[in-house]
Amino acid sequence: MLTVKGLVLMQRTLGEQDRFIDVLTAEYGVLEVLVKGAGKLNSKSGSATQLFTYSELCLNDKRNGVRILNSITPLSVFYGLRSSVSAIALASYFSQVIRYAVLPRSGAPEILQLALNCLYMLSEQKATEAKIKAIFELRIASLLGFMPDVIMCRSCGEYLPERLVFSVPDGYFCCEDCITLPEDETGFISMTAGTLQAIRFIVLSEPKKIFNFAVSERSRKPLYQFAEEFLCYQMERKFPALEYYYSIQRTMQPDVPK
Repeated sequence: MLTVKGLVLMQRTLGEQDRFIDVLTAEYGVLEVLVKGAGKLNSKSGSATQLFTYSELCLNDKRNGVRILNSITPLSVFYGLRSSVSAIALASYFSQVIRYAVLPRSGAPEILQLALNCLYMLSEQKATEAKIKAIFELRIASLLGFMPDVIMCRSCGEYLPERLVFSVPDGYFCCEDCITLPEDETGFISMTAGTLQAIRFIVLSEPKKIFNFAVSERSRKPLYQFAEEFLCYQMERKFPALEYYYSIQRTMQPDVPK
């Protein structure tokens, strides 16, 4: 018998009543768990195995390589997510990134904490979706070993240039006086010192403090652009849930770029 606390990232139906769930845990990474009878109307496990529910799970020993749920107790349900299609779509994007990047049997306590914090902020609307998204992207990239070099200009060593250019592929920045851009400028994002400071705060702060910063309107766009492009470049793929999230955004805000 194994008892763990975990966040439900995905559900897959098996037959008429059973389902598999993928659960992110601190100790074992992402676990695949068989939930028998989850589709029954009187199922005791139904609500606790819903997407994005954080629960305590008691699992039977493996049978044919699969763990079977014995009992489950919900700890955090994040009810606020259910009131926003956009928030659910963004949470699904987080889930896809985690399932792609976190290996089974690989401890992921900091990634679990990041996911729970981001879902709480989404559910309670404690920050804008764009800010939460950028924080998740930059922080999980750093936790996975892809932290961008935010210390100083790669060429001259200046700590806080007023204007700079960040290289998405190489993960470093140079001040405008030092950078030589290619003709198409693909993979390079111009930003101000305010954006650089926000990136530094996200990747270097203590986990509980990563939301405690403000960024000016002028600095937001390059921050959000860099965070998304940097993570997707490091993951070497695009995520369907991200495309769906933007399709939802465009229905609410027609000026959102395609």
